[in-house]
Amino acid sequence: MSLESQFAAALKKEKEIALNERKLKGKYKIQIWFKSDRSDRKPMAFSLSAWQSGMRLHGGGDEMMFLCQRHKGVRDLNKEEMKFRSAEHKATPTPRGCGLFIPGENSVNGRVMCPHCGANHDAEHVGDAVFFRLTADDAAKVLARWYRKLDSCADIYAKYTPLDPRTLMMGKAMDVKTAREKKGLTIYPWKNILQDTAAGTSLENRFKAFILA
Repeated sequence: MSLESQFAAALKKEKEIALNERKLKGKYKIQIWFKSDRSDRKPMAFSLSAWQSGMRLHGGGDEMMFLCQRHKGVRDLNKEEMKFRSAEHKATPTPRGCGLFIPGENSVNGRVMCPHCGANHDAEHVGDAVFFRLTADDAAKVLARWYRKLDSCADIYAKYTPLDPRTLMMGKAMDVKTAREKKGLTIYPWKNILQDTAAGTSLENRFKAFILA
C-alpha cells in the first residue's frame, strides 16, 4: 500500500471514530461548578455555563454559549436592539431577552445576536455563565430547565472545590495536582441521562442525585 493510500485509510478511520464518538455524546454540554460545599440541606453556591460540544469526547472544539438574558442593573432592550427581529424568530423576547442560548459564533465585534428572538445585545450586557445560591432541590430544577432548553441533548459536567470529596477521590486515584487542575471533574453523559430516565424517573430527581453524589 502506498503512503498516500495509508494516509487516506488512516484519515477514514479517524473520521469513523469521530462519528461513533459523536453519537455517544450530547450536542451540548452544561457545566455546573460548585463554589462551596455541597449539601442536601444548606444552599450551595455554583455557576452554570452552556457549551456547544466539539466532535470528540475529550472536549476539543467546545464553544461557550451566551444566555439571552440581561444582567441585573443593565437597561432593558430598546427598539434599536430589536430592529432585526422578524417572523422567522420563534421566541418572543421580554425586555430582558428570551432566556434561550446564543451560539458563540453569533458574537461579532462586541455584539451578540440571539437567533431565537432577534435581540441584539452588547456582549457585556449578557453572560456566558450564571451564578446561583440554591438548595439541592432548586439546583436540580434549574439544571433540568437548562437541559430542556438545550433540546434535552446535553452532557452534564461538574467541577468542585479543592476539598470536596470528589476532588479528594480524584487526588487519591491520580494525583493531587491533576485533581486540583481538573477540579474533580465528573461527567454525566447524555446517553446515561436517557437510560436513567427511560423508566420514568424524573429529570430533576436524577440531577439531584448527580449533584449530591
